[in-house]
Amino acid sequence: MTPHFPLALLLATAAASHPTGAANLPPEVSEVLSHALSVPAAHIVPLSWAAHMPEGCVLRQAALSGAVTGSGRVPVKLYGQGCTGWGWVHFEVWAPTAYTTRPVRAGEQLQSALAVEDREIKSGHVGTVPPPGALAARDLPRGSVLQASDIAGATTASGEAVKVIVMSGSLAIELQGRAVSCGVGRTCALLPSGRHVEGHWEDGRLLVDVP
Repeated sequence: MTPHFPLALLLATAAASHPTGAANLPPEVSEVLSHALSVPAAHIVPLSWAAHMPEGCVLRQAALSGAVTGSGRVPVKLYGQGCTGWGWVHFEVWAPTAYTTRPVRAGEQLQSALAVEDREIKSGHVGTVPPPGALAARDLPRGSVLQASDIAGATTASGEAVKVIVMSGSLAIELQGRAVSCGVGRTCALLPSGRHVEGHWEDGRLLVDVP
């Protein structure tokens, strides 16, 4: 779900130019990349694609190991009927990013000092868009990309390791996940399987109820 940004930030959004893409990916590869993308509200811009499959092998399924957390070049396992191959896809990840338009002092409200624009996301460097009324946790110079740790009261930064308790009836399973931004007032994590989950904090753990 695409997060809703505060109106003041949307009005201040600056247009950013980015590549329109130079590669046409097979639908199977586009699908597996989209499922692996862990950056909220982001989209992938494919730059190049190369596949190596036996002659006559028709692609039916693709698989990717791990999550997509930013721009990069990754191998994709390709499967056909009784045959396999490999492909390499080079891509950029772009997402709405909040940044400061002027210096901000610790304790000052952030909203009037921020703008949002589409920017390329490098792996492990995902910013955040704060809720209305959020305060700066530290002094921030002009042009700073806002991180969760820059917001007063924030306890978990995007990408930080978190304990996730998945509960289904009387069954509870503890997993190690990574915190991901998923919108104002929501708490989410990415599991090792690549699945996104949403829950609530309790005793330093993210509790997730599943049917």
